Amino acid sequence: MAMKPEKLVQHLSDAVRKEGFKVRVEEGNFRGGQCIFAEERLVILNRRMSQEERADMLAQVLATEDLDPVFLLPEVRAFVEKSVQAKQSAPEA
Repeated sequence: MAMKPEKLVQHLSDAVRKEGFKVRVEEGNFRGGQCIFAEERLVILNRRMSQEERADMLAQVLATEDLDPVFLLPEVRAFVEKSVQAKQSAPEA
């Protein structure tokens, strides 16, 4: 049985936090992503995003980090790897 999107987002958020990011969910006219503001590493997610979109955004952030020493559930690690592969094979707009 596949992990529910809400649970996947929670596991990904926890992993992103362990990598030194602060995760914020905000409302506005933006897509979201990672940034550094006042020397603080942030991941900002749009409140209007679906859980699936949030999971994908968090997976993309994790893909920029060295995940070898980080424990991720096998299903979560597989999602990150699948998300990265999908992004790499997607045509650029």
